[in-house]
Amino acid sequence: MNCFKVKVFAVCSLVFKPINFIVHVILTCYVIVSMLIRIIRRLTLDEVKSRIKQFEKEHDMTFDEFEELFLSGKLDRRMIGIYFEWASLVHAYRGYVEGGELDYVIEELRDLSSEETALLTPKRIELLYSIASLRAESINKLAQKTKRNVKNVYQDLKALESLGFVALRKHGRRNIIPETLVDEITLLIR
Repeated sequence: MNCFKVKVFAVCSLVFKPINFIVHVILTCYVIVSMLIRIIRRLTLDEVKSRIKQFEKEHDMTFDEFEELFLSGKLDRRMIGIYFEWASLVHAYRGYVEGGELDYVIEELRDLSSEETALLTPKRIELLYSIASLRAESINKLAQKTKRNVKNVYQDLKALESLGFVALRKHGRRNIIPETLVDEITLLIR
C-alpha cells in the first residue's frame, strides 16, 4: 500500500467576480503525487470543430441528417444525449460563423499528473485572474499591467495553454492576445 503524507498549511477559496472564477487551493509542503481538478471552461474553435467531426465520423452522417432522422423517430430515443450535445456544438459553431463569437462551455474532471500539477504555481493562477480582469490587448500589455517581465509572462502563458486554461489568439502579424478559457477551477489533492 502506497501512502504519502500531506501537511496542509492553508486552504483558501477565492471568488473573482469578473468571470466567477473560483479557485480552491490547498498548499502543501510535500511533493504532490496527483491532483483531481474540476474545470468549467469554454471550448476553442478547433475543439468544437473536432468534436463535430468526431460525431459525423461516429454516425456516418452530418448533424442535419442525424437531426432529421432523430426528430422523425427513426433513431432510438435513447440517443437524446448525443442529439443535444451535437446540436449544441453545431449551434455554437454556427453562432461563431454568423457573429464571430464562440460560446460553448463544458465541465471536465481531469486527473493531473505531478508534472502538470507543478505547472499550477501561485503566479500562474494569479495570471489567470489578471487575464480575465484586465483584458490586455497583448502579452506585452499584460506584462506591463501585472508589473512582470514579458518573457516570464509568456512562459507562464505557454504553461497555462498546455493545460487548456488559456488560448493565445493571433491578431495581426505579431500581436498575440491572451484569453482565459476557464470560468471555474477546483483543485483537490488526493
